[in-house]
Amino acid sequence: MPADMSGLASLSLTSAAIVLLLWGAIWVLRRLRPGAVWAARDCVVLRSLALGPRERLLVVRIGTRHLVVGVGAASVSLLCELQEALPPPPDGETFRAAMQKAMRPWRRV
Repeated sequence: MPADMSGLASLSLTSAAIVLLLWGAIWVLRRLRPGAVWAARDCVVLRSLALGPRERLLVVRIGTRHLVVGVGAASVSLLCELQEALPPPPDGETFRAAMQKAMRPWRRV
């Protein structure tokens, strides 16, 4: 019996060491993923509005540019580039009202 217990303990320690090594490798790979550090600084979704089950309207900041992008189930389309950045919304103002205000110059009424 003692020989079997030492084998079981050795197997348990080896399995635990392998699991810890795999967890550490996954953690390192996530940290060192290409573009993970720079993408967070260069491209930021500022606002999002659901238009349907699979359609969204996004305001994205890429560098200093602010773009309005339509995202659908099969495509992503650039709708316009904002001339000036969107101000932070006041407490009572909704995203829809802010977008309508920002899009007035392009609307044909």
